Amino acid sequence: MSYQVIARKWRPQTFGDVVGQRHVTQTLENAIRAGRVAHAYIFSGVRGVGKTTTARILAKALNCAKTQGKTPEPCNECDSCREIAAGTSLDVLEIDAASNRGIDQIRELREMVRYAPASSRYKIVILDEAHQLTDDASNALLKTLEEPPDRVIFVLATTQPEALIDTIKSRAQLFQFRTLSFDEIANQLERVVKKEEKLEIEPGAVAVLARVAEGSLRDALSLLEQTMAYSGEKITEAQVRELLGVVAESALDDLVEAITAQSAERALALVHRLINDGQNLQHFCREAIRHFRNLLVARVSGAESALIAAPSSERPRLAEQAGRFSEEDLTRFFQILLSTGDDLHRRFDPRLHLELGLLKLVNAARLAPLEEMLAELRGESASRSSPARGSSASSAGPAPGAAKAAAASASSNNLSASAAPSTLSVSAPIPAAPPRIIAKAAEESFSGLAAAQVEAIKSALQGQQKFLWSLVEHVCRWELDGGEMRLYFPSENRALAEMLQARDPMEKLRTVLTQVVGQPLRVCVKLDSSRAPMGRSAELRSRFEEDPIVQAMLKRFGGRISEVKRRSEE
Repeated sequence: MSYQVIARKWRPQTFGDVVGQRHVTQTLENAIRAGRVAHAYIFSGVRGVGKTTTARILAKALNCAKTQGKTPEPCNECDSCREIAAGTSLDVLEIDAASNRGIDQIRELREMVRYAPASSRYKIVILDEAHQLTDDASNALLKTLEEPPDRVIFVLATTQPEALIDTIKSRAQLFQFRTLSFDEIANQLERVVKKEEKLEIEPGAVAVLARVAEGSLRDALSLLEQTMAYSGEKITEAQVRELLGVVAESALDDLVEAITAQSAERALALVHRLINDGQNLQHFCREAIRHFRNLLVARVSGAESALIAAPSSERPRLAEQAGRFSEEDLTRFFQILLSTGDDLHRRFDPRLHLELGLLKLVNAARLAPLEEMLAELRGESASRSSPARGSSASSAGPAPGAAKAAAASASSNNLSASAAPSTLSVSAPIPAAPPRIIAKAAEESFSGLAAAQVEAIKSALQGQQKFLWSLVEHVCRWELDGGEMRLYFPSENRALAEMLQARDPMEKLRTVLTQVVGQPLRVCVKLDSSRAPMGRSAELRSRFEEDPIVQAMLKRFGGRISEVKRRSEE
């Protein structure tokens, strides 16, 4: 018999052998035991996770001559099981939809499934890459897929289930095969190498293969096959990295050291060494992204977390490196590397963009976050207001939550500031309980009206129209000119003036004014821009200039306050 590659040689032959898809295999096993096997299935998932393999196992379980399809475990010894495993069974049709995607091929398939199985209990059609079917071919398959002939089962395998038309998905049971985890692939590779192939492999080599496979067990086995041909009886991590072009962990350690020391020279020297060694810069960037992702997880969840894609031997090193940085630093590094990876993929001159990305990493720690700056300013203002407490706080160092507390405090105060070398324009916070400005009798001006008449109007409104009184009490000037009554509101009470101008309030107000004045009146509501609250603006500016945080910002950045205004006036 000709040589078989590992991915085919150790292909799962029973549901129990399928790795990482228990939610699928258990459902199929229960359906076979209960005699509730559906006429159509859709197996979806990324490449190399067991879709076609599971379809073949289902075909063997249903057509096994020994079990008669009553149990989900095929014997793998009868003629039917051997023929299905070898791909020579007349009753199990494996069709590549990528090359048989037209309506003519689907018509031939419809004619073929009309005939009874040749020697098995079921005729099973496995349609690989089913999303490649044309719209006409998909529509031609609909009726047969919904009501196939007796003892015919369709299995549609696809990597893009969203590309299937909805009418096909509604006629079949959909199973989503998940991407395999790092540990699942690593364990399977060790089993194949040590127990089946009787070879030696270093844990670091297994880790490299599992990471490069990116969730696909078939890809991992194919890479293992290539590595075995290169390495011989013992597979080492260095050999795997050299064969696959994966950078050594020492290069990633050098990157971490350059960032820790904030050494741009070491970062540039690292890029130069990678190029001289013939390394692919995009591969290095992907490895760096993977490494800093592990560092971030180690910092957040601990070095023993199952979320880290690394063997146990590497975890102490990850814990030590993660302890050098804060979560915010590692998040910033992660984002910079992701952006650098995009640039390497889309732009010319990858060396230039990788050097730029590494320089950003080196200098990222020198950029003080806004939260830390606010915490520092708040600490300065606190020490200025309470020297004793400030001195003790400065000796102890900033509290771990100081940055977050300062940011939250600044947000709650609605502080909005922009600094420049020469000017500082600040929007003042709106007071939590702003004082209401109500026109008093001594402050009001009357033109054509006696004070007694205004008081009579107010008394009438207070007794008859409470809502109108809540609006009119803010009037700052009254004018009576012939048959027209003008009510002036301060400019800051524009909203109240607009409410009073509505039809219903205006009619009620006109009725009350006519009764009190004793003549028909036309009422006009206007804004008095000449009576802007300058006093309040001056008071607001004075309060803001005395604020210790504002003073600390002026001291740190220089400049001056050019304007202070309420946020509602922006």
